[in-house]
Amino acid sequence: MPLYSRYLLQKTTAAFAAIISVLVLLVWFSKAISFIGYVTENGVSLDKFFYLFVLILPWLLLFIAPISLLTAILLIFNRMNITNEIIILKNSGLTKLQICKPIILLAILISLFCYGISFYLMPYANKEMRILRVNINNNYTSLSFNPQTFETLKGLTIYAKDRDENNQLSGLLLHDERNAQYSLTITAKTGKIALEDRSALLHMEDGTVQKLNYSDGRSEILNFDSYIFNLTEMQKSYGSFRWKESELYMHELLNPGIDVDGERLAKYRVEINQRLTYPLLPIAFTFIAAALVLHGQFNRHGNSQNTIAAILTAAIFLSLMIGSYSLIEISPKFVALPYLNFLLFMAVGLRLLVGNYRNNHSL
Repeated sequence: MPLYSRYLLQKTTAAFAAIISVLVLLVWFSKAISFIGYVTENGVSLDKFFYLFVLILPWLLLFIAPISLLTAILLIFNRMNITNEIIILKNSGLTKLQICKPIILLAILISLFCYGISFYLMPYANKEMRILRVNINNNYTSLSFNPQTFETLKGLTIYAKDRDENNQLSGLLLHDERNAQYSLTITAKTGKIALEDRSALLHMEDGTVQKLNYSDGRSEILNFDSYIFNLTEMQKSYGSFRWKESELYMHELLNPGIDVDGERLAKYRVEINQRLTYPLLPIAFTFIAAALVLHGQFNRHGNSQNTIAAILTAAIFLSLMIGSYSLIEISPKFVALPYLNFLLFMAVGLRLLVGNYRNNHSL
């Protein structure tokens, strides 16, 4: 690789890494307040708290990477324009397309990385986040069973008169309102928590169960010597989830079940085309930015007009892409639109890159 290519690749990569890092941190900090609620309200451990932050990273990278690359290219090319480095490269006999080869290579690598995120990392992370959120919302094992304290979590209230050093509970009172048809009130002399197969079981001895039916107001009372109460019995199993489109892998989107209705199939169609076209944004943004920044006159004061034109053109391209997704949801006839949009802007950018320079050495 020529020296100028290594130089341009190094500078653009460093700027891209710095910009994407700052943007990720800003989004993370904006999410921190809402995530802290999980810690304070549901007794979530710090490792799960930070795991939530890691799980939103694939989604962030997929949407922030193209914008970060666009910003990096505009910054580096404008600086090279001000320091006359672009003019030096041109006067050495290089064409605009040759100058842009390193950043085009970088854009292709970032696009390939985005495809990896789109096809695998993002659906995996979204599924993990869904499961983790359900576990957090149903985190009944976080109940501390402090003696002589009423503890409530998601419609379940538990009171224990005492707890010994072996975590044996005594004087138990439990009120369960998680079911829409009835409520349960359970008393027991002793009890102990046991974890089995992702469920929290409360083993109780010598007590009563009172069941109140909401429909007729009748109550039933049962005495027991031994009773096992599943604290997590209202939690859905992972297999019963109806996964959202963003939580499905590509092969799941391409092979929907027979029970999927037409409206959901339309959303699948949109998701498939988003997964295929959104990773192309780094390449499209690179051609747009390079073509417009290198187009026209050069001077050491920079070219803010071309920079603004590049930003506006990228915004138009992205708007057309998003609009095409909405049309695809309406009818499969519009499936080709995002690909045609990409090819159109690529052709225009390539045409500008193979055009001639117009130099202005004015100060």
